[in-house]
Amino acid sequence: MLRPIIMSACACLLLAACNDNPSTPDDPPSESPVPRGATVPWDEYEAEAGVASGGATLEQTTTGPWLEGTLSGEASGRKAVTLHGPTSAVAWTSRVKANSVVVRYSVPDEKEAHLDVYVNDAKVATLTVNSDFAWLYTGPNNTETHNALPRQQVDELPQTPSANDVGFGLQLPWTAAHHIYDEAHVLLASDGRATINPGDVVKLVSPDASTVLPVTIDFMDLELVPEPLSAPAGYVVVSEFTEAAVVQALQAAKDGGKPGIFLPPGDYVMAHANPAAPKVYVPAGLTVQGAGMWHTRFVPPPPQQVGYNYEFGFRLSGDNITFQDFAIFGTWRNRTVRYNKDAAAIGNWPWDSYDGIGRAFDRYMHNNAVFKRLWIERMIVGGWVEGGNNMLWADSRFRNTIADGINFCNGTTNSRIVNCTARNTGDDAFAMWSAITWDKAPIGNTPWVHQPEGPNQGNVIERCTAGLIWRAAGFAVYGGHDNVIKDSVVYDTLRYPGITVDNEFAPQHEFSGLTTLQNLTVERCGGRMWWDDDGVQGDENARRKYGAVWLFAANPYSPAEPYSFIRFQGIRLKDIDIIDPAYSGVLVQTTQGQRIDDTEFDGVRIVMEHSGEVGLEANDSHKAPPSPFNGKVATTGSITLKNSSITGQRANPGNLFSKDEISTGTFVFKDGGGNSWTGDR
Repeated sequence: MLRPIIMSACACLLLAACNDNPSTPDDPPSESPVPRGATVPWDEYEAEAGVASGGATLEQTTTGPWLEGTLSGEASGRKAVTLHGPTSAVAWTSRVKANSVVVRYSVPDEKEAHLDVYVNDAKVATLTVNSDFAWLYTGPNNTETHNALPRQQVDELPQTPSANDVGFGLQLPWTAAHHIYDEAHVLLASDGRATINPGDVVKLVSPDASTVLPVTIDFMDLELVPEPLSAPAGYVVVSEFTEAAVVQALQAAKDGGKPGIFLPPGDYVMAHANPAAPKVYVPAGLTVQGAGMWHTRFVPPPPQQVGYNYEFGFRLSGDNITFQDFAIFGTWRNRTVRYNKDAAAIGNWPWDSYDGIGRAFDRYMHNNAVFKRLWIERMIVGGWVEGGNNMLWADSRFRNTIADGINFCNGTTNSRIVNCTARNTGDDAFAMWSAITWDKAPIGNTPWVHQPEGPNQGNVIERCTAGLIWRAAGFAVYGGHDNVIKDSVVYDTLRYPGITVDNEFAPQHEFSGLTTLQNLTVERCGGRMWWDDDGVQGDENARRKYGAVWLFAANPYSPAEPYSFIRFQGIRLKDIDIIDPAYSGVLVQTTQGQRIDDTEFDGVRIVMEHSGEVGLEANDSHKAPPSPFNGKVATTGSITLKNSSITGQRANPGNLFSKDEISTGTFVFKDGGGNSWTGDR
């Protein structure tokens, strides 16, 4: 993806060649800077860089903050083009050979239109564009912000609020819209030949566009898709496009000592023989091989038959399992809850909780699992990884998920995410979370116990690109030790930081050893998310502001001994370019009893050219700490900075650093030398 990124002279190209032997932070420096971001097979064309005609208009917000629920705020680069009638168009001259088109678009909620694709004025395809998997709404408190719903479920909420509704968290109106973009795609030739050549003009026109049905284009991707792969020797070939046939082939491969199964091109409909067992379990040692992510897809039955939010996916039954060269397309429209009208009608709690499903791959991943060249879209999560060692996720794309792209959780060790992309995810695109499993049988006064999985350790996320995250961060680390995120790019987050380093999710293992974030670009990131826990919720202008990078020492107690503080330490940020943050470049916060120790920034460059209010900031998080603590909480501890800078036309001596009144005497930005300022702040 040739996405233009503004970088300092120390940074380099966005793209990197993929190899199987990545460097580690301890390797000696090379003469050339290491490029950042994923190498991808598509070429991207921003709508604002095309030729608009026929009354098409530019949507843009030239300076931040950028707002959710707006066409420019949720667009890549904060710009898009809207078609207002059947003569409106946007066109580009192709730079590459291609035979497929992906378009990111927005149409008004509960509307549907079409996009005609022209190559040199000849129509080659028509895309259906609708709001089926876009447009979520939130209510006026933090719970409802988390549990955003599509319009159809909002309409099921009680329309005559009562005092009881407030107790149920059902205050109306649910009018805060976000997640307003979706994607459509078409394969123009399945045999690998190019139908678009360099110099060809590719044009998008909507015959349905009008003043009441505008169609907005964010960008177009052109990709040359190779012909389908053939079955490897010795593999069991799946005979039908059904879940039953897939399960049968896996059993045949296991019984016959075969290396795996092969899925010829087609859509495999995952209709369950037993709805209570919706996941397909793959035996140890097998490979699930598709014909290519554009050719082999796993899909649910049509929503007309089973509704949306249909559960399906894969789990591993042992070590040495490989999944590669296929796609998984779900029908998930919201994350964790469904409003139950029947329960509400008799005065019961009206939410059915579904958190923990909608994951393409989940549960314990065992050892040596490999996930390569996968396309996962419209699921809640791409990969929810619990435990496992020596895993590889590579060359995969995660798009339009309701929550995470990939989350290494519960003791994942020595595993890698390499050359992957994620966009328009509804939680952290790429995360490492050293969670400790909750135990429902309390021991003494402690409602959880240590589980055998231990902390995350030795994991690496490298050469990845995350963008257009509409809830949470592009890259996040929650506890653990000796984990690394490097050589990557995050851009255009909407509500949260581009990078989060955090230990707020009790119970989780503390930070120990080193946590390294190196050679990263963070562009147009940060935003407004939660309301103050200790204040009035509901005012959109009163949401908390988050930096492009956020360090939050939040977990004030260990799982074994409540209120015995766990450590936040050993954080290393090196060669980080933070460009046009929505608010602050770096936000630092702690809760009561916590502090930030042994944390160093080396070569952190904040550029506030078109956006940004402050360079580095420390303040009260306004997140109410657990009992017995209460009240405002000073940020405590220190960060040592060296070889760092805060520049740009919006930077001035008065906004390089900011600390609120209660943090002024408790937190220090230490001057380690080589900075664009002098002295501790």
